[in-house]
Amino acid sequence: MRRLDLRRNSVLGLLAWAMACKAETNDPAPVQGATESDTSPITGGTGASTGTGAGTGADTTAADTTAGANANCGDVVCSGHGSCEIGENDQPYCACDAGYKPDESGEECIVDESCVQLRILEDHCRQAEIDGPPAVSLFFAVDFCAGTAVLPDKFQDLGLQFQVLENGVDIQENVESYSTVIPKPVESYVDLVIDVSDSITSSEDLPALITELRTLVASLEPGVGAPDVYVAIHAFARQSVEYVPFTRDLAAVDAALAAIVEDPAAVVQLAGNGMGTDLYNAIELGIHRTQRIRDLREAVTWGGVLSTGTVVVVTDGKDTSGGMLESSLVSETTNNIISIGISADIDDETLREFGRDGSFLAPAPSDWPGAFAEIAQRVKEYPDRSYFLAYCSSATEGSPTVEISIAGEGVTVLQTTGCTFDADLFSVDPLDVCNGAYFADECDTQACGGLTACGACSDGECCNGSACQGPAAATPGVLNDCAEQNDVCAPDGLVCSPDGVCAAPELPGTGTCGDGCAPGVTRCVDDQCVPVLETGDECEVATDCPELNCRSTNPDNPLVAPTCQPTGALLYDDCGSDAAVCEDGGYCSSVCLPRKREAESCGGSRECRSADCVMTEGAGSRCGSPGFCFWSWDEKVPA
Repeated sequence: MRRLDLRRNSVLGLLAWAMACKAETNDPAPVQGATESDTSPITGGTGASTGTGAGTGADTTAADTTAGANANCGDVVCSGHGSCEIGENDQPYCACDAGYKPDESGEECIVDESCVQLRILEDHCRQAEIDGPPAVSLFFAVDFCAGTAVLPDKFQDLGLQFQVLENGVDIQENVESYSTVIPKPVESYVDLVIDVSDSITSSEDLPALITELRTLVASLEPGVGAPDVYVAIHAFARQSVEYVPFTRDLAAVDAALAAIVEDPAAVVQLAGNGMGTDLYNAIELGIHRTQRIRDLREAVTWGGVLSTGTVVVVTDGKDTSGGMLESSLVSETTNNIISIGISADIDDETLREFGRDGSFLAPAPSDWPGAFAEIAQRVKEYPDRSYFLAYCSSATEGSPTVEISIAGEGVTVLQTTGCTFDADLFSVDPLDVCNGAYFADECDTQACGGLTACGACSDGECCNGSACQGPAAATPGVLNDCAEQNDVCAPDGLVCSPDGVCAAPELPGTGTCGDGCAPGVTRCVDDQCVPVLETGDECEVATDCPELNCRSTNPDNPLVAPTCQPTGALLYDDCGSDAAVCEDGGYCSSVCLPRKREAESCGGSRECRSADCVMTEGAGSRCGSPGFCFWSWDEKVPA
């Protein structure tokens, strides 16, 4: 590791079911505001509904669209954004879900626009380059507590204003600080996680369900000049698998959905078989794959693109795998998670458990159009209710916390958001000034990357920090050396030699493996490069295999030997120690993690996006400045 002196260098209308709380006499039962338990603080996101989707925190116990769901409700049936509750004298009534309130007629639940919440959409604060001006930016979302978007026009109509607090102090109290909201295009990544167990694929209602999913996908097609929308499909039954990888070719996604109706057996076989519902693993896979593609997009553009991620889970039942849901993954993800239950047998409590940003119970096919239309509305609006705020910090040292809140008359903020940054990395040069001009002008000199998200390169290029280039191997003497990182040499067909230099791989059978064997082509055996094994063969280490992935198909069973897997290890996949080599853009730490950004603490060059871990003056080892890039976007997504 080399030493660096830090001193240098958002049209569908909202189609909710009308709030109909009626007995057989057709006399409307009055709707009431949420019960005390319904208004409990929301942890980690928006509220949830047993009807057509509010946010997490709704303390209802039954499917409000199902007659008799609560035995004490008698003939009172609640639909839409409400559920049956038992009040005084054991009389049933319809209570609005969390984040909703009765309208003036008392017969319909509407969004309560006095309750808002914020959530971070990136897992970090952005700050200017090492030894740069004291500039910080954050990317976050603003929603009503019902889980619906607070779009910019609505934000303005309600007279809302952002508050920026640094270490608890409003920066408006400091004349040295400045903040601004910067309009930026936002890409959208949507993963449809679909239950294909026998109870769904053998049902006569399968065509109707697929029609709703195809309509949802069609509604996401961006207009001319609008930011890209990418869609993936993961299917689950006994196992969870990728059915369609993330692509912006929405016609291909539509065709894949149509194929499910034409031949359900094919997708069921892909997902193991229909005898089971691996729901929890499917949720986790959807979250991980959505985060993976967003992380890779951020990396290849070096922060030049902003994105939102959404996981929509469609199921008719409970998890039958015997596994557990990783609740922290659901609560902490920066992706939106929506659940929709399409059966009267669904466990609504389970549905709300993971539908953090909207839980929709649609037990009958007649309920599906309304529920899917509202889901489509939310997904379409997610990018448009995302805000990018930059400000000038007065901090000079330590790790300050910046918090974003909202001020407005009659508005309750249920959840704020924020992050921390490293003020020690700011320049001490008085000429390095942060002001409005800095934010306005930064992208004039950058084709990509940047504190203020200056854009992306073409699909065949990557961002080297500020400019676009074709993927290239690391250059010795400019970016340290390859430090055992074959992937940073691969663009030029080279390998990282034992000397830490990008060099030509040894030809098969020509000596002592020399500068190294060609990964995925040859492996070193008895000091000679010989062909790798075939997929499915038993193996010992990752380099034995074409895809550099030597793992057991059932890690829980010690009797199942590791074999060469047909696919490589993607971000957030298990990689063990030498069991798998992570995809370009990742490194192995038991699981494949995204390579770290500039100035993040590192334990070696393999951890850094710059492929260079730098020993700094008084700040430990940090990932160095960008200067090259070694993979492109078209390597990660279909054309």
